[in-house]
Amino acid sequence: MFIRTTLLFPILFLSLSGSSVMAATPWVSDRNWELVFEDNFDGSSLNAHNWSRIDYVGYNAPDWRKYQSRDESLVEFREKDGNSAMTLWGKYGDYTTQTNQTAPARTYACGGVYSLKTFSFQYGYVEVRARFDCVQGVWPAIWMMPKSDSIGWPVGGEIDIMEHLNYEGRVYQTIHWSQNGVPNQDNSQGVTPGWNDGAEKANWHTYGMEWTEEGITFYVDGKATGSFKKPNNANWPFDKDGNEFYLIIDQQIGGSWVENAGVNKGIDQNTLANSGAAFDIDYVKVYSSSIYNHLVPEPAVASLGLLGMALLAARRKRN
Repeated sequence: MFIRTTLLFPILFLSLSGSSVMAATPWVSDRNWELVFEDNFDGSSLNAHNWSRIDYVGYNAPDWRKYQSRDESLVEFREKDGNSAMTLWGKYGDYTTQTNQTAPARTYACGGVYSLKTFSFQYGYVEVRARFDCVQGVWPAIWMMPKSDSIGWPVGGEIDIMEHLNYEGRVYQTIHWSQNGVPNQDNSQGVTPGWNDGAEKANWHTYGMEWTEEGITFYVDGKATGSFKKPNNANWPFDKDGNEFYLIIDQQIGGSWVENAGVNKGIDQNTLANSGAAFDIDYVKVYSSSIYNHLVPEPAVASLGLLGMALLAARRKRN
């Protein structure tokens, strides 16, 4: 997710059928996991029990954070294709991006949320139902970072559940780690599942990731796309005791990786100025064990559906 000029992992391309998300295969696990985090985005504003907005942190910020803005219009809650959804926008216009900026200025701007301050976990299954507009220079992503990053990236690891670039008919699902335990030495491994039908990439799909003590498996529409097992290496970060990760969902614009991928280069400023690029999220669910969730808050009842309310009631009864 950080600045990339080349892909450091061998690409495995998997072709997915053009079926809709309604035909997706449900994820099934033989582990005794329960629903510990859920947001269906059926309210009119961001649920502060689950998420915080991502701030702009300075001109020298990494590519993914360079144009993040707290402008309220960039994180919208609306009905999309018959479902309530959170929409993260990427746009070009008059926005405030810098922390001390007193007036909007003409710039790229995008919205993003993360659970750094509210929810983190180790081991479990994450599933996100989402769709995105395909626009040159735009980079929607669903990913995870370690709550404690004092040892330096990617020594603590990074898990990219879904990234999409430009108009590509595929997504990227990747883990990052450092085999030698040295910051900025990236040993990436990943898969790039794609669709036979080029238009299918912009439709609704579920993107999943199962994380166990043995390794990490990625999913699209309930189908496993690739698995990465723990090697015989002491620097594998994903099984370190207490190495909890938090969720990041963000729309991103520009950067050396996305702007140089594919035939076209740069950023489609006209589209971003006129219609913008939408990244729609229907729901986020995390299944895990209470053993591996040390900072899980109870979700606000307003954010839960009937199933979530029933699970919450059962959880309270057990406690």
